[in-house]
Amino acid sequence: MEIYGHRGAAGEAPENTLGGFEHAWERGVRRFELDMQLAADEQLVVLHDARVNRTTGRSGAVDALTSRELGAMDARRGAPPWPRREGVPTLEAVMRAFPRTESWQLEVKKPARADRLRITLEALHELVTRLRLGPRVIVTSSNTAVLDMARQVAPRLARGYVCTKMDPLPIAEEFGCRMVVANLFTCTPGLRLGAWRRGIELSAWTVNDPISIRNLYRMRAHSIITDYPSMALPLVGQLGGGRAA
Repeated sequence: MEIYGHRGAAGEAPENTLGGFEHAWERGVRRFELDMQLAADEQLVVLHDARVNRTTGRSGAVDALTSRELGAMDARRGAPPWPRREGVPTLEAVMRAFPRTESWQLEVKKPARADRLRITLEALHELVTRLRLGPRVIVTSSNTAVLDMARQVAPRLARGYVCTKMDPLPIAEEFGCRMVVANLFTCTPGLRLGAWRRGIELSAWTVNDPISIRNLYRMRAHSIITDYPSMALPLVGQLGGGRAA
């Protein structure tokens, strides 16, 4: 069972920051899940929310700020204690910092402006192509409009359906998804079996306790997404199957 660091290691370090990804990497994480959006200067930045308020203490919409302005902020608000300032990074900076990452789950939120969705996905396709990371990237979203546009703009990039539905497989199949990224509480043996029969990987989020990790391991989930890789990595290693990375 593979382990993805959720926004780096969101329970242990500032989420979606270079420092957070470095923290996770140093503990053995080789797969990352992160959120990306388009800044005002059409640079892809790594941030979950549509506004910067929660993680920086500042105010403003991501799409109204440039990547330089976002990088100059301090994104430690609400995070575990951390010794240094961490700005909002660009996606390119994160990918270049960790070139040996085995897999990237890149969650795309639907922009408020419809025209920016195509721009976002075209920018992602250009970046991934330039860095030659295509086989290691999975474009994920809970929004079917995003998945449909990703299929048009970047048909060779794998897609994943992020869901809370009890039966996400018909939608995943409709949009040609390689992966279902399912809420922990909807992950059942039936879903796992159905995904396996369709050749779809099952990735569970957000898995932060040992009991759930053991249950998903026994269920033979393909991967989990966790805020606490320092706990999850050794545990999966003890369970003895698959790579804990």
